[in-house]
Amino acid sequence: MNLQSQQPDVVFKANAKTFALAARFLPRARYEAVARLYLFCRYLDDLADANPAGCNHAKLLELRADFVSGTSSDPIMADALLLQAEFGIPVSIMLDFIDTLIADQRPRHLQSQDELIRFCYGVASTVGLMMCHLFGVKNPKAYPFAVDLGVAMQLTNICRDILEDAERGRIYLPAQMLPEEINAQALANGDLDQRNHAYTVAVHLLGIANEYYASACQGYGYLPTTVRQAVKVAARLYRQIGEKIVAEPAEYWQRRTVVAGRTKIRLIAQLLMQRITEGSSTLLLQRASHRPQLHKALDTQRFGA
Repeated sequence: MNLQSQQPDVVFKANAKTFALAARFLPRARYEAVARLYLFCRYLDDLADANPAGCNHAKLLELRADFVSGTSSDPIMADALLLQAEFGIPVSIMLDFIDTLIADQRPRHLQSQDELIRFCYGVASTVGLMMCHLFGVKNPKAYPFAVDLGVAMQLTNICRDILEDAERGRIYLPAQMLPEEINAQALANGDLDQRNHAYTVAVHLLGIANEYYASACQGYGYLPTTVRQAVKVAARLYRQIGEKIVAEPAEYWQRRTVVAGRTKIRLIAQLLMQRITEGSSTLLLQRASHRPQLHKALDTQRFGA
């Protein structure tokens, strides 16, 4: 698909079904801004993921230079610059996102959990922080919780897509968590021992993701009420992907884990009922306290914490 010729909402609905469903709870103006941001992120991500690895390196460097200069002949980058100016998105956050994708063009060999958390920040927490600005969230106390939601969702992505990534020659599981070295070709070809090792680490990482999801929940009250439910829905549906991976080990390598439509409806209904029975998330802010340990691998000054 040539993204440059597509409308943002068309790309959003076609490629981000979970997020697009959650975004239905947004006011129209916020929805359009999120769709524009998604198009920008998807565009750069597709360039970074293209085969052969690194084939779009010059293009990504050109787009980075355009962003720094504040002008671009590329229509998607030009609109991203308008979006950045319109909503006051910090330049450093968008550069963190771009730089992480530039570094991610070739297979990574992550060694530690800290390296993995930094990667999750670069590709996902940065997007959450950008969305804070789209939503008008200016209180810096909110940002650590937005970072946590990004980390949690990206960990879920990584655990869901181990086979898909392996087929592209990529493994994001930290070497220090594995009992022995694994390689992408063996995973893709069905090596049982390596797949068992990878699945065990995936379950462990999903446990870590749950810590970040739990932390993110404490910060929902910082969101405007007009966008709060959309974020809650996106987080809950994504968390369900991880829960399904853990609950159905026999199915894991057979197909990509997805959440059925009827399950999505049930989870959304549960969230709405929770809002009625437990009250506003704003009440949680009275006892919300971010755990510094969750960000020990990060430079918190980058996002104003």
